[in-house]
Amino acid sequence: MFPIVEFCVSNLASGTHPVLEALEKDPGLEVVEYGCLGFCTTCAENDYALVDGEVITGADSDDLLANIYSFLEEEGMI
Repeated sequence: MFPIVEFCVSNLASGTHPVLEALEKDPGLEVVEYGCLGFCTTCAENDYALVDGEVITGADSDDLLANIYSFLEEEGMI
């Protein structure tokens, strides 16, 4: 089973779409987008995604992508 990375459509529109596109190219990940993930304050304040249910944030899309891969490595998921 692959790790699941979930994105909020509102956050994608705020600038995280390049992260989604980069992660979709990784065959070892399941990438999903939803209308809302229920983390509205986080969504309004940060670039973020859920990785296997854990909120991962970044200062910008590059930072978010790096933080997602760091989390996956730390948790032994990749």
